[in-house]
Amino acid sequence: MKTMKKGLALLLASALAFSLAACGSADDGGTDTDSGGTQNEASGGSDEGVKIGYISPGPDTWYLRAEEGAQWACEKAGAEFISVNSNRDSEQEQTNIDYLIDEGVDCIVILSWNEAGCVSAAEKCAEAGIGCVVFDACGVMKNHDVDITASVDFDWASMGGTYVDWMTETYPGEDYVFISGTPDSVVCQTLESSLSEATEASGELECVDVRYGQYEPETAANEAEDLVNSGLDFSIIGVINEDCAAAIITRLQDMGVADDYHVWAQNGSDTGIDLMKAGTLEFTIASSPGLEGAVAVFAGIDGVTNDKEPNQYISCPIAAVTPDDVDNPEIVIPWAVDEEAWTTLIKENFSDYTYFFE
Repeated sequence: MKTMKKGLALLLASALAFSLAACGSADDGGTDTDSGGTQNEASGGSDEGVKIGYISPGPDTWYLRAEEGAQWACEKAGAEFISVNSNRDSEQEQTNIDYLIDEGVDCIVILSWNEAGCVSAAEKCAEAGIGCVVFDACGVMKNHDVDITASVDFDWASMGGTYVDWMTETYPGEDYVFISGTPDSVVCQTLESSLSEATEASGELECVDVRYGQYEPETAANEAEDLVNSGLDFSIIGVINEDCAAAIITRLQDMGVADDYHVWAQNGSDTGIDLMKAGTLEFTIASSPGLEGAVAVFAGIDGVTNDKEPNQYISCPIAAVTPDDVDNPEIVIPWAVDEEAWTTLIKENFSDYTYFFE
């Protein structure tokens, strides 16, 4: 395990090295935004005269934390913050983009669940002559000939290799299944592709099936139960997020087969940490949507006020996590606003944004 632990440290270092280089989790929680594209809340004193329009794709926990991070960043920068929610409705998303442009925002910061939403926002912002930041989009804008202010993301493409390394080192010769989110999610598509490439390159294990839990814990648990009853030979279950992993683990326990399977996930959320402390989740990759939302807003404000070169690519830190790491805030970055931890991380890893804290 010494090799694995060294690899975990290198994963975080590698993610940080890409910072400022030239792109969900479901529960019953929700945002205070409505689905009608109306203003949710304005915050900060607008000292810089910048107005940020923020588009959230839905009511999931991941999206809620990202929005909280975005609002926190606006408060730090003294910018006005207008938030709308698309509730996973493509028509509503288009309405929201138009609404924010009509409101006279200086930059739209959008987290869309699909490529089309990112592209549409970029094109409409370019036509309106305002900034646009897309995040959690796995770099899809690199494939389109339209300038944006910045793309902010985690290195989703590297995660498949990290998971495969952990599986082959910890459970050599054992195969796995993957419970993904939705087929149209760019994050899911990227992670699935990364897993497939790393699995093939390893030559040591096989992914025997991929299912879609729709980011709904009950649906994910049903898919896992069906796989267990299918007769397929596997002992490892990978899950797109930790809320779905929690439901799957509970279902395995109810079926009396929990000891027969090893579960890994993605997020580094409070739910995942609790699962690790309970000994039921063995591995995850931590990535804070709250910090990512904050960085996306800082990138937007910095880009439009300082006339930065367009198409900045900004990578947020990630880290592989085992049960030994769960109490280390430098590895498991808080999802919810954490003034001290976030300020330190931004100052250390995003030097262009330190002036927001002066």
